[in-house]
Amino acid sequence: MSEKEKTNISKIAQELGLSPTTVSRALSGKGRVSEKTKSMILDYIANGEISPHVRNSQYSDKKTMNVCITLPIEGDYAELPFFTKILMTLYDYFHVRDYHIILAKTGQENITALKDVVRHHKADGVVLTRMLESNIEVDFLKEKKVPFVLTGTCPDESIYQVDVTQREACKELTDILLKMGIRKTVLMCANLHQAVTQARVNGYRDAIRENDLPLDRRWIIENAADANVVEKAIGDILREQMECVICSDDSICMTVLNYFHQNGILVPRDLRVASFYNSRILSEYDSSITSIDFDIKEMGKVAGGMLCRLMNGEPCEKKKKLGYHILLKESTKLIY
Repeated sequence: MSEKEKTNISKIAQELGLSPTTVSRALSGKGRVSEKTKSMILDYIANGEISPHVRNSQYSDKKTMNVCITLPIEGDYAELPFFTKILMTLYDYFHVRDYHIILAKTGQENITALKDVVRHHKADGVVLTRMLESNIEVDFLKEKKVPFVLTGTCPDESIYQVDVTQREACKELTDILLKMGIRKTVLMCANLHQAVTQARVNGYRDAIRENDLPLDRRWIIENAADANVVEKAIGDILREQMECVICSDDSICMTVLNYFHQNGILVPRDLRVASFYNSRILSEYDSSITSIDFDIKEMGKVAGGMLCRLMNGEPCEKKKKLGYHILLKESTKLIY
């Protein structure tokens, strides 16, 4: 008998008018597939003298029909609008494909929950909802040959990832504010070691340089999610008669706006405010906030599709970048 021809699962699925997931389940014995469909697939393989090409990875040989999603372990970060929206989008995407969701909270030096999922093979693949500076999650998943996709910014071109154009978006919004005549700006950001913060700060810096303005590092204020940091900074900002506070995300923006409300500082009369990330909590604030709107639901859907293809051993685009919209609102209106 001649050696059987290796055939990709997706090609078998196409020939039979089925989904790659159905073929994969029938071959693995995991998941719901009717006996009639299973027999059709096995007969096709036997009669055609072909052998399904299975991804060369011991981890993917076993199917659990579970997907693991990581969330931040620090404080209340996992409850921020970005993480709740990406989580619910991924849940909806995988639920209709008969996958269950397992959550694992991770931090810079603590990925115990993720290790437990992988070592006990509780999931077929992983979605990382952020990039840790330590790279510990990525290194571990690569070592164990686990299919995974990152939603976020990462310079490692070997990682399957979907992100929004953070740097370009932040540069454009800053440039618009500068061209409106606002010259004395302050950027209040999260920890500069975070990849997403670095991208947003770099976009801000790009716009400052391209408008031939000096970059005063005093006005890039780190760790601004801390109310104490905000309190000290706002005092300096008012004394120096700065014109606009730009916040790197919605959480920091709400910290700033709450301080303003408590201390009688009016937006935009006393200080203008903008955010590099829009969310529901900002849209509910009294004064409409100028911000950047990213389609997080689309990000979740794209990430889900990428991971499904990886788990099925199908070809997949390495990196996907999504766009954005600039929302100019009342909070940056010029007052004469």
